[in-house]
Amino acid sequence: MLAVLASESRETFLVAMGHRLGISARDVFTGEGGPHQLAQARACNEMMISIWSQLWATKDSPGSGYADPDFLSALLAKADAGDARTHLRHAMESALRAVRDTDGS
Repeated sequence: MLAVLASESRETFLVAMGHRLGISARDVFTGEGGPHQLAQARACNEMMISIWSQLWATKDSPGSGYADPDFLSALLAKADAGDARTHLRHAMESALRAVRDTDGS
């Protein structure tokens, strides 16, 4: 993850990850569930907000925003707070595939 965040693929990775978390939140909201699912959807939303904030903070001013390791730790903490680590993992995997497909690897 850190290598991708430090590469020219950073923006693609963050956009893809944020998009995937938005889909996860929608899927959780449309499913049957109780408080557990609401916590997951909130966690996905909080992670998505963090991703968009990080993207905008670093887009025009590289080096601003959270340091990449701190950013990833913050996402993990948000995922754990809502028992949404699976959603974060799927978002990261999807974003890595998007970067690979974009790079032609």
